[in-house]
Amino acid sequence: MLNIENARPTAKKILNNVSTFESFCMGKTHYSPSEFRAINKELSIGAVLMLGKYRYQQAEDGRRLLWQGLDEREYDMGLTHEAHVMRDYPGFNAKRSRSLEGNMVAESAVIAGPNGKGNLSIVTMKDGTVGIGPNYKIALRNAALKLHLKANFNRFSLANLFKSFWGSA
Repeated sequence: MLNIENARPTAKKILNNVSTFESFCMGKTHYSPSEFRAINKELSIGAVLMLGKYRYQQAEDGRRLLWQGLDEREYDMGLTHEAHVMRDYPGFNAKRSRSLEGNMVAESAVIAGPNGKGNLSIVTMKDGTVGIGPNYKIALRNAALKLHLKANFNRFSLANLFKSFWGSA
């Protein structure tokens, strides 16, 4: 099992993992199933720790992670020392994936995968951010991560700081 309290993903690492994951889905790079699973888990953990709010709650059997998604609902993600990422986290759990949706999704589509292997889901957010994944839940998670993490990078850029003080002069 995985201990969530030790996970400290950075925005840059998560954005790199999203691009790696999407390039694998599009058939541009190749990874073993274990590497693919590890990247997928890191992205789901990053979605919980980077999007929305989270807090820990002491329970009889250990600490529990409570996550408030973008839909303002609180979800119990389970024990921190026994995280079931493939069962409880966004990208895998339908309810928790839908909590990332809000009113930000513009459209979604299903396309044929590379070389005729399966289907891929593409989710487009209202600002034009695109997420790609093997199903809608994972594509939505990737698009939400890109949308929110790129907004954080842009907020702290020098150009935006200049514009906030002096306008676009």
